[in-house]
Amino acid sequence: MSNDKSYLLNRPDFMLMLLDGLPEDIEKEFRAQLGRSNLNLMVIHQPSVPYAGIELYLPTAIALFVTAGFFNGVLQELGKDAYIAFKKAAFVLWKRAARLNITLMGSAGKVPPIRRYSAAYSIIGEISPGLSFKFIVHTDISTDDAEGGIDAFMTLIDNILNDRLSEEDLKALLTYQPAGRTVLVTFDSASRKIVPVDAFANQRSPTA
Repeated sequence: MSNDKSYLLNRPDFMLMLLDGLPEDIEKEFRAQLGRSNLNLMVIHQPSVPYAGIELYLPTAIALFVTAGFFNGVLQELGKDAYIAFKKAAFVLWKRAARLNITLMGSAGKVPPIRRYSAAYSIIGEISPGLSFKFIVHTDISTDDAEGGIDAFMTLIDNILNDRLSEEDLKALLTYQPAGRTVLVTFDSASRKIVPVDAFANQRSPTA
């Protein structure tokens, strides 16, 4: 997928978004894991207030936003070590998030009582201005699958940005209409692949 590189200038390579009230050492631990790769890290603290919208599009308590510049800038400058460091840091961050007890505050009828996906953790990978893929994880995901999912998602974004993903595979990921130009995906443990998620599945009438 081709990109206009001009919009990448003067932007952070990735952002760490944290819900207010979380332990203060989360940011410190993340920076320590990143090492040299945190030179262009921005940290955003999100207020703990009700959000209007569909559950899977609501901000998670801990979220990573990876800009296209990370793949087109940091990786070219720092190389493979930066990529490995980021994936390790993202995995350590998931382990912290997995221990959190998060209660979503959303619009009435938009947040189901039983959640299939974590309200504590997500990664958003930017493809182009206004278009992103959001990686969400199952609430009962295993440690091995969480690590495998993070690795598969980062590889996917890298492949899309560098035109290494076939049109057929990209089309499959766009099975469901993105809301707000955000494509929801998760990790399928059986196929070991990133697959699309229907954010509106809970609102559809069951078929006979």
